[in-house]
Amino acid sequence: MAAPENLLEGNIATTLRRLSVPMAVGVVAMIVVNLIDTYWASRLGTDELAAMSFAFPVIGIVVNVSLGLMIGTSVAVARVIGAGDQEDARRIASHSLLLGVAIVALVSGLGLATQDAAFRALGAPDHLLPVISSYMRIWYLSAVVLVVPMMLNGVLRAHGDAITPRNVMIFAAVLNAVFDPIFIFGWGPIPAGGLEGAAWATALSRLLTFFYALSGAVKLRALDIHVPRPAQLWSSWTRILRVGVPASATNVLGPIATALVTAIVALEGANAVAAYGIGARVEALVLIAPIALSSGLSPFIGQNWGAHLQSRVSEAFRMSVRFSVLWGLGVFVLLLPTAPWIATIFTDEPEVQRGITLYLRIVPLGFAGYGAMTMTSSAFNAMDHAVRSTWLSVLRSIVIVVPLAYLGSILFGLAGVYAALATGSIAASLLGLRWMKTFLEPETTARAQKPRPVQDARFLIEASPDDQKEAMRGLIEAMQGFGDLTMHRVRRDAIGFFAGERELGHIHPSGHLDLPLPCELGEQLVQEGRVEHHRHHDDAGWYTQPLHEGADVEQARALLELAHALLTSVRARDEAVELEVSDAVRSAFQLAVRRAS
Repeated sequence: MAAPENLLEGNIATTLRRLSVPMAVGVVAMIVVNLIDTYWASRLGTDELAAMSFAFPVIGIVVNVSLGLMIGTSVAVARVIGAGDQEDARRIASHSLLLGVAIVALVSGLGLATQDAAFRALGAPDHLLPVISSYMRIWYLSAVVLVVPMMLNGVLRAHGDAITPRNVMIFAAVLNAVFDPIFIFGWGPIPAGGLEGAAWATALSRLLTFFYALSGAVKLRALDIHVPRPAQLWSSWTRILRVGVPASATNVLGPIATALVTAIVALEGANAVAAYGIGARVEALVLIAPIALSSGLSPFIGQNWGAHLQSRVSEAFRMSVRFSVLWGLGVFVLLLPTAPWIATIFTDEPEVQRGITLYLRIVPLGFAGYGAMTMTSSAFNAMDHAVRSTWLSVLRSIVIVVPLAYLGSILFGLAGVYAALATGSIAASLLGLRWMKTFLEPETTARAQKPRPVQDARFLIEASPDDQKEAMRGLIEAMQGFGDLTMHRVRRDAIGFFAGERELGHIHPSGHLDLPLPCELGEQLVQEGRVEHHRHHDDAGWYTQPLHEGADVEQARALLELAHALLTSVRARDEAVELEVSDAVRSAFQLAVRRAS
């Protein structure tokens, strides 16, 4: 895997823009696919539009599970590439495709068997079920050419290729735009297929992009086609799912909340559902800028946090929040007068137009808050506080929006539902910014986490696998006698080592010591085989040393001592410290101290 880009120097705004624009291109392509489908479906009538809106949250759940698997694949492959084992990387990549096929078979089979019951639960009226079924039947059967290309994108990203995955998304959007009118309304020998035709158009575009992504993987020699043994498959799938399952679980919160809100909107009728579906797609399009910016903010904050460049972290975060808030307010002002015109693009039905206009005039009240919340979540992920990011998502989607939407629908109808969406974004952003404020003040990591000092770590050792207990106990005992270091319980189940109020690293029950380090120092340690890229944040300034046996204890202790020496040198603005390390590590250490000073 290519080394992470150095984000520790240069103009912050320029760096964030460079990181975010490529992501924006890919996101635009994905959203355009949805808008194209929605536009052509709207030409068929309100029932077809409502049917697609009912399908949207179910599709969203499958897509987000796929994104989680893509992340798991990328991390698993990247880690073994970083360790120099190309053969194992190719093996895991190939096994990931088989995992994708297995999951598709399970999900599609379940979806086909339960689709009528599922959509009834979402509030779909009986007369729409055949229309929804005709669309979803094809979608489920073709899901394999959605999921497998995503797994391939994860493989390509692990090899440092971000261009092919971006092109895959653009390619899919262009093909969908061409195929949709042909398959929906017919052309030449191709009969008019209606909403079924939209599904076939999407399936064909995915199939072609699958071959494109596959060709990219073949060119990189990233795959090893073979008949795997069950033990090999299980080993690879475990490594992928260790990251992919939590990522998928977090990702699907949004679609689950969307499904629940769709069921509430359905109480107002099919026209309301059609309007809600269009409004949500327009929202995704106009929020591309903050979403793309959040993707660039994560590695930027991760690297600078690890390098102790507190001022760059603070400035980048505040700059991103300001941009997102101004963008959200600007979009709100822009949509107020243009909402009726946007509604006419998608439908001629007056009631649906009124619903779209209502959505685009109320929900954008929360866009500024949504953007700020997105930046906060991205920052928490970069600092390895993903639990806080998950809680923000749960708070907004499940705790606030769903109950308020139900209450609002009773009291104020559709306007009350949309007001709940705006309220959830604003409330979650205020909480997130309050949490984040303490991180942005120098030397406040401990206060931000509110860690609990501990005298022993029995809870951690007891939760560890039997073959790791002695190594865990050995490291903890070794660090208890080390200078000014104190231990605190962090991230619910981990032990963090602190010098004053700055965390040097923490141990998880899974047997991982995670440390934030400057990227040059971390990458040099990776090259020397002393650490690995972090399993969740491989490009964001976090590194991992597995702690499986007694021999790992001294290595982990040495890494924590190195992190402590770095912090001490940064505070003293003195790079002349005695280190028992290689010349390359010493040079990286001194560079980090000079930069932070």
